[in-house]
Amino acid sequence: MSRGSTPFVVLTFPRTGSSWLMDTLDSHPRVAAYDELFYGAGGAPAHARNDLSNFVRYRSRSVWAQRLAVLRRFAYLRVVYRHRPGVEAVGFKLMYVQARSNPGLLPLLAFRRARAIHLIRANLLDAAVSYDVARSSGVFHAPRGETIPSALVWLDTDRLFARLEGMALDILRARSWLERFRFPRIEVAYEDLAARPEETLEEILRFLGIGPPVDGLHSQLVPSTDQPSLRRVENPDEVRAALADSRFEWMLGEARR
Repeated sequence: MSRGSTPFVVLTFPRTGSSWLMDTLDSHPRVAAYDELFYGAGGAPAHARNDLSNFVRYRSRSVWAQRLAVLRRFAYLRVVYRHRPGVEAVGFKLMYVQARSNPGLLPLLAFRRARAIHLIRANLLDAAVSYDVARSSGVFHAPRGETIPSALVWLDTDRLFARLEGMALDILRARSWLERFRFPRIEVAYEDLAARPEETLEEILRFLGIGPPVDGLHSQLVPSTDQPSLRRVENPDEVRAALADSRFEWMLGEARR
């Protein structure tokens, strides 16, 4: 890897705008941003950079390291972060669940001196509703110009509080990972990307060692909807009652998408 290149990872969870962010970063001529390289055996999504096999496919061809998982991951990261002419930052998206299911990966990324962008969504109710709507409609990522099917979902209020608590705990756990392994890191909220995209993208690019401006950056993806989340559930009154007087109550009034 050339001295001017910056390895990075975007650590996140579902429905944080991560696909939009990676697609937008990849539109920068000096950035190579990949989707979920440690997700299953499938290929890259239609909107994502596809010039690199994901880890599962790479592993199946790496005969010399079949029995040594850490060495496989180490060798794979060398491929991911290899030198590319004209590219100054190379990275990929890593979901919390993928970090947990690939033991030793985070220490290897830290050893590679990868910079970490921790992408969160402050309004966890938004993330939960957005995920359920996407799962119900079958549309997780909508390309520009494509019709987005509408869907209403029923939230299980008996477990909603515990679900949000679990999501909040996952964020805290991810922060502890990044601190423990001493990653150079920034935390970015979906809400900032949505409200101040240019300013937030400039902050991210500066963190990666690439200065502004961000003119010309774009994504093939669009938000699924701008409706408040409670308009996308069939039982909004039950949701309000379930979160009343809890630390998540504020999310009822600012829920979007």
